[in-house]
Amino acid sequence: MKRIKVRHPTLGDGVVLDTRHRGHECLVKFKNGIMMWVKSRHLIFLEERPNFSRPSFTLPQPKIRPISAERGKREVIEAFRSGIVPAQFIKGWTVGRAREISKIDAWLHDQTSGTLVINGEYGAGKTHIIEYLRAHALELNYATASVGIDPMDAQAGFPKRIYRHLIRGLSVPYKGEVLDFRQALSILAKRDALNDHPILKDALKRIREGDDTEQMWAWLEGKDTTFREWGVLYDHTTAANIYCLILSGLSWALEEYLDICGLILLFDETESSRIYRYSYEWQRALNFFRALILVSNDEPDLLEERVIKTENCYKGERTGLVYSGHRPLRYIYRLPTYFKVVFAVTPDFSMDLASSYNTHQIELEPIPAEYLEHFFYRFVDLYEKVYAMKLTRQQKREIFNLIKGYSSISMRTFIKAMVECLDFKRFYPTLEIESLMETHG
Repeated sequence: MKRIKVRHPTLGDGVVLDTRHRGHECLVKFKNGIMMWVKSRHLIFLEERPNFSRPSFTLPQPKIRPISAERGKREVIEAFRSGIVPAQFIKGWTVGRAREISKIDAWLHDQTSGTLVINGEYGAGKTHIIEYLRAHALELNYATASVGIDPMDAQAGFPKRIYRHLIRGLSVPYKGEVLDFRQALSILAKRDALNDHPILKDALKRIREGDDTEQMWAWLEGKDTTFREWGVLYDHTTAANIYCLILSGLSWALEEYLDICGLILLFDETESSRIYRYSYEWQRALNFFRALILVSNDEPDLLEERVIKTENCYKGERTGLVYSGHRPLRYIYRLPTYFKVVFAVTPDFSMDLASSYNTHQIELEPIPAEYLEHFFYRFVDLYEKVYAMKLTRQQKREIFNLIKGYSSISMRTFIKAMVECLDFKRFYPTLEIESLMETHG
């Protein structure tokens, strides 16, 4: 390869002799005589940097099954009645978020950034933005999976429980359809993918030979702890390496064999991980988050570091990440991982662990008043068409003035109040809207 001139902040000037891990590390010979492997992100390229990584290929966008106009309108109204926007209409009902959408698009197209942190107060619309990002990523040919952190069911300190939710919601765009986990893995099995993966290889062989069973699938999906022939997928707080290895292998295979751009994991309600029974669970949750960030940033140390036994657990000598003592497998299958991760958090939740890495940040602000009003009148128009009713301009103005203050509580509260007021006027057209508020104190 052509020798490219580079500069290191400590070692000085040198030239690149070779690369590995798709350019994530460079073999550099420095003018002081030192020759060593250096992470490419630590180098300043004095000449135009070549594109080491394999370019991603984009398949035609997945087709969404058509929904009749009438059914679609009613689905929107019923979803709004619960304060949410239906996923299939998320893009059409996203208003006042041009700045955030621009940043999301930039991050999705940025191969150097694996992590995105969305900051916003309760009710600011983080869940809506997460759903928007998921829909947009599918259109851009990414596989996606999302989970809401739940102290009762999906605790971040127990990686297997998070993994189980992610696998359950996996969506893979492929040839105009959206595949689930079983469908995607079945196609990968036919392509002889991951035949050296420490955990998935035997399962893929079984699938390829038609010997897969429901028990085997339950094991793969994190539902059952033990599969007699292959042992245990541990539900320990120390098992983050096992599930990062599975997910990074899946992401790599989807790109390599199905030409998917990669896998994006979306974490909502991340701040709920602070609710735990024992303090070590919180430390393990932070370990899991940090591991996901390192994997998404293609950290080469995760392929090579030595696992050492400490007083309380097994840790990586270079990264300090916790490893399962029963299965001290590496965190990453191969580089690059084609893996991205999104965290939605409240401002009081410390994500300092992400600040040291190449992460993108989005700060969610309240939707501007003019967009809020536009949203309201657009929905009123839809509501009138579905229920064949007609409000005067004055009635619309009265309803909007009555509910606009709820947006300061949360956008969800505003939406629910909007639908409730319109329902009230539909059933009690002769009553004043203020009487509804009096009924609710």
